[in-house]
Amino acid sequence: MSTQSESRIQHYMELMKERSSAFIPSSSIVQIEPGRGSRLVFMTDPNGLAVERYKLLRRKLCAQKPQGGVLLVTSPSPSDGKTVNSINLAWALAEDGHRTCLVDLDLRAPRVAAELAYEPPEDGLVEVLEGTSTILQSMRQISGRPLWVLGNRKGIQSPSHHLTASVLHPFMKELRSMFEWVILDTAPAIPMSDVADVLPHVDGAAIVVRAGKTKRSLIEPALEILGAKAWRVVLNDSFVAGSTYYGYYGYGATRQEKR
Repeated sequence: MSTQSESRIQHYMELMKERSSAFIPSSSIVQIEPGRGSRLVFMTDPNGLAVERYKLLRRKLCAQKPQGGVLLVTSPSPSDGKTVNSINLAWALAEDGHRTCLVDLDLRAPRVAAELAYEPPEDGLVEVLEGTSTILQSMRQISGRPLWVLGNRKGIQSPSHHLTASVLHPFMKELRSMFEWVILDTAPAIPMSDVADVLPHVDGAAIVVRAGKTKRSLIEPALEILGAKAWRVVLNDSFVAGSTYYGYYGYGATRQEKR
């Protein structure tokens, strides 16, 4: 790691200490080593166009919610890229010194741990929601940055009883007390009810659509589910200035602004 990189991380950690007195034990830190084909652009291509677009998205979110908040990330259908966008957005916020937690709330098909290539603990997010573990016990800090992850080892077939108001309200309240930004990687908006269950507990939502893949017929119904909380539409895998990249590009407007 370069001296400049070490200096930046130290700066982030000092900011983190100033902003909160709640600390995670050092034993919970995991080091991320992106492999070939990794889409963690802040590590694989820190000077690339995708990183710049995530920074722009970060700037817009922070302008909209200067004190931070809880953002739900979803997509109209599977394989639109919501998980990778959730990770890179959370990473962008942490890189700017914001104390951030990324939560793998796609309980049916969790993908965050696989994308980050780390082994979540035996007692993960599901156990936190069931009350048999705590957030502090189950989260992991990523590479010494002000970024924590609550992940799952495997999915569950019927998560509805984990997403009730009586479970989510205290869970979100605790996360809000610990972090500036909470990014929730949730299930696709269609056809399951998971997103609708979580929506009352968040400040806003971003919906990820994949260029050339997401069916147009699904976008409007998904936006209707999100309603006034649809802050951003993220166009994924777009073609820009003669090159493709995986990341945020395109609409970047609230649904209300587009009208």
